[in-house]
Amino acid sequence: MALAQTTLGGVVHISTGAAATVYTVSSGKPVYIRSLIVHGLNDEFTNNVEIFVVPNNGGSVGTASSVNRIAKLGISTCDTFFFECAYPITLVNNNDTVQVKNSFGLDAINVVVLGDKEA
Repeated sequence: MALAQTTLGGVVHISTGAAATVYTVSSGKPVYIRSLIVHGLNDEFTNNVEIFVVPNNGGSVGTASSVNRIAKLGISTCDTFFFECAYPITLVNNNDTVQVKNSFGLDAINVVVLGDKEA
């Protein structure tokens, strides 16, 4: 099967204290997450960011928790962090997700997911 190498959606803006789903499998075709670009918008303080790979829950979107968290990052002031995987994270089933939480900070973050999907 051919792979479409692309962004897997646009910029997702996540407010302080909020969580967001940055990618959801909806085509029933495998998706390979290669990296997430996380940009902190605060000029003075660090943002704490958590990344979760959440399997679906009985066909519905699952819940992010400590059992599916894969990273906790401190994004320095107005910094951009590239969370890159040596081997892609593979999401296969509908409603498998990657979720990001902006758990501490005084400003929002922006996230972009990069990877490949089956064409």
